[in-house]
Amino acid sequence: MKKSLKVLAVPAAAMFLLTGCNDKDEVKEPNVTDNTDQTENNTNQTENNTGNKESAETSTISYQDFDLDVEYLVDEKNKKYKEYNAEYETDNNKTEASITDELKDTHLHGDEAMDELMPKLEKLTFNKDTSEEEVFSEVTKVFNLDEDYDKLEIDVKFTDGTEREYMKKK
Repeated sequence: MKKSLKVLAVPAAAMFLLTGCNDKDEVKEPNVTDNTDQTENNTNQTENNTGNKESAETSTISYQDFDLDVEYLVDEKNKKYKEYNAEYETDNNKTEASITDELKDTHLHGDEAMDELMPKLEKLTFNKDTSEEEVFSEVTKVFNLDEDYDKLEIDVKFTDGTEREYMKKK
């Protein structure tokens, strides 16, 4: 009896470990730091090593989490929608990113998604006090979104912990 329990315990433990390591959105080589004291340390170290203050390693963005969901009505008769979704999340030295663009049939995860998202996130300048209209305008422009969307939703967690949700339906 004890022997059969041991035999079952090994595969169960292996499955547990493997499921914890199978996150396709995880960024393996993050090239962003948030706006903390760590940013200053990285900047000084990078300047000493490369002399280039604007390197990717010193990139900063003002968001800990950023989730953009856009719905486009593609078949009015049958009420069919296609979506564009971009997600970025960083927490405790773990960064995840993904982009799904059903209009272009594109699905990016991890480093590939991060390479696409980073330049866009760096261009965003809105903060927790920015008006909704300004946020919609800026995100639409930076992400080059077709303004003929049916619904635009943005969920953001700023690096100071403040969370904001913005939603616009046409």
